[in-house]
Amino acid sequence: MKRKMSQKRRIGGLFYTLPAMSLLILLLIVPLIYTIYCSLYQFKYMMKGNFVGLNNFIYCLTDDRIRNSMITTIGVTLAATAISIVAGLLLALWIDKRGGLFAYIIELIGLVPWVISMVVAGLLWRWLFNGDLGLFNVALRMLGFKPIYVVQTRIPAIVALIFVMSWRTIGYAMILILAGLKGLDHSLIEAARVDGATRLQTLFRVKLPLIKSQVLLSTIVLTVSNFTNNTIPKVLTSGGPVNATNVVTLEQYNLSFMYYEFGRSSALSILIMLATTVIIACYIKVAKYEI
Repeated sequence: MKRKMSQKRRIGGLFYTLPAMSLLILLLIVPLIYTIYCSLYQFKYMMKGNFVGLNNFIYCLTDDRIRNSMITTIGVTLAATAISIVAGLLLALWIDKRGGLFAYIIELIGLVPWVISMVVAGLLWRWLFNGDLGLFNVALRMLGFKPIYVVQTRIPAIVALIFVMSWRTIGYAMILILAGLKGLDHSLIEAARVDGATRLQTLFRVKLPLIKSQVLLSTIVLTVSNFTNNTIPKVLTSGGPVNATNVVTLEQYNLSFMYYEFGRSSALSILIMLATTVIIACYIKVAKYEI
């Protein structure tokens, strides 16, 4: 009798999860399998060509332009993610101590960059950094300094890209880490203070280990978001100047919609997925997180 009941529950559970699983397979698994299939063929102008095996992957790994864009992407992603996590953690700790209406206002302001359109955000910052009419250079001229052509100069363009991507994601990290802080057992913190722990010791020995899951999750989400972000680099710098901010997603876009090399573009998509997977695995290994 118990076995029959357990079997009915399993069948019922499968029945209830079937719509969600079907949608997941349709939207994620099927496109992934088709992308792998396309990466093994010569697809040009949406016309299937000969089977080329791993030649598309070899092209993506040996092409200097794609390799340089991958290095740029990794550097920008790690820098922007690190800034977002550190700033989000500091803001979350500060808001957790304050509370009240002012804290809610800061939370809402912090979430605005995350929820607004990335196209709008990119255009806004491109206008602010404009060398002639941008608010940034207008302020510099009023202070007696020479204007800085941010998106037209190599190093400032990279810094601007990192800054805008960090500005967009700080609010997400702040909210997720703050949720972890709100769920802490305050008796543990009080016990640490009774034992004579300082504020820094309480932070690094009690609070941070207890919110490791939230910090790791926000780091993974922001890494994937920044690594695969095509909109901000396209709108803000378009990969310039002289390919200084040419991230790998722009190369993927160019292969698909400028050169119509869909086989190579599919191969590059698989490599991007593998690169993000390796980075996430390194995060989990360093954090010593058990799944």
